[in-house]
Amino acid sequence: MSVFPNAWLVARREYLGRVRSRAFVISTVVLAGVLLVLSIAPVALQSVQKTTQARMAVVVLAHDMVTDPVADASAILGIYAESVGGQPPFVVESRPSVDDAMPDLQSGALRALMIVDRATDGRLTFDVRTNAGKAGTQAVYLRLVATWIATRDALQRASDSVSGGDVIGSFEINALPGSAPPTSDVQAVGNLILATVLVILIFITIMAYGMWIATSVAEEKSSRVMELMLSAATPRQMLTGKVIGVGAAGLTQYGLLLGAGLIGLTIQQPVGRLLFHVPGDSPPISGLTPEILVGFGVFFVLGFALYAFLYAAAGSLVSRQEDVQQVAMPMIGLSMSGYILASLAVSSIDAAWVAPLSFVPFFSPFLMLVRMTVGSATPAEVLVSIAILVATIVLAMRVAARVYTTGVLMYGQRPGVREFIAAARTNR
Repeated sequence: MSVFPNAWLVARREYLGRVRSRAFVISTVVLAGVLLVLSIAPVALQSVQKTTQARMAVVVLAHDMVTDPVADASAILGIYAESVGGQPPFVVESRPSVDDAMPDLQSGALRALMIVDRATDGRLTFDVRTNAGKAGTQAVYLRLVATWIATRDALQRASDSVSGGDVIGSFEINALPGSAPPTSDVQAVGNLILATVLVILIFITIMAYGMWIATSVAEEKSSRVMELMLSAATPRQMLTGKVIGVGAAGLTQYGLLLGAGLIGLTIQQPVGRLLFHVPGDSPPISGLTPEILVGFGVFFVLGFALYAFLYAAAGSLVSRQEDVQQVAMPMIGLSMSGYILASLAVSSIDAAWVAPLSFVPFFSPFLMLVRMTVGSATPAEVLVSIAILVATIVLAMRVAARVYTTGVLMYGQRPGVREFIAAARTNR
């Protein structure tokens, strides 16, 4: 028999039942609010970054310097702050020795310690001790300060190296021993937060909608509804209809969330100017982009489709709603594993295990989405992951259809493993 139109009737019943429920409405409103706030949050983070002043100390070991490194550092940071409409990112102070500054640096009172010395060729060397990491905006500020101090010193010494621009003997940023410095700036932090939130959305969706499908199947088997539906539709039609119906409800919710995200992107800069006084031409340090939203939509649909067929098959194995949780444990374990792995990948995206596992179909909706959000996945890797996921969905659909058909045809029974396998072999 043809799968349609009976599958459409089942899908319509499932769809209307879900979108009209109070839980669907409340969850949609809450998640849309989360995405709206998330899309505006980056300009608030940017405002905090611009208005937060850290302290840095300068220790001068090159005692033949004519210029004042502290004054030079304060001057160049002031010029920078004036050009971007903020305040200097560092308050610069002088310290007599490294030993005097290290306790404050270790405690966090100082953000950075710049040790200025002179190389044998006459150029200044800069040894920067910090827990802020070697990348990010503060590292740029530190290099700017070092360049300006070295330039001023070279000009005072009338060095020929000034004309060539090579005024620094060396510039090193060294992390504090035992510290775990971040490897990215505020923008990367915002991207990690975004990746975490999107992974949570997919995980919650798979868990909630998957259990909806499994519970619906078990509920129908425990009542006369399944008996009536089997007289008008085949098990394959019912399986397809349930997945389409609940999936359409999920897509409806996703569409509303997408709208909230797009609204947030549209008002991001005006809100930044109005509330946080962020310049209008300042790029967002983080946030939802159309590419991330599309990627989220693709992995949302495919991830749900894969797990939906498995949840439907699991629900067909029992005749009581109380038993759904038990048979759904394998799917819950798989989705939970994907969520945990993605949570770990957020803080260690360059780990050797992240890239290979992002191609595993049961984990790719979580891990590949994280890699996309933080920018560590190439377009080719994303396409390969999607292709593998689609192929797995086709296989899962065939297996789930066999299990579902056998389960619903054994209506009213509580078969063991042997009985179920025997019925599955008979129903070929």
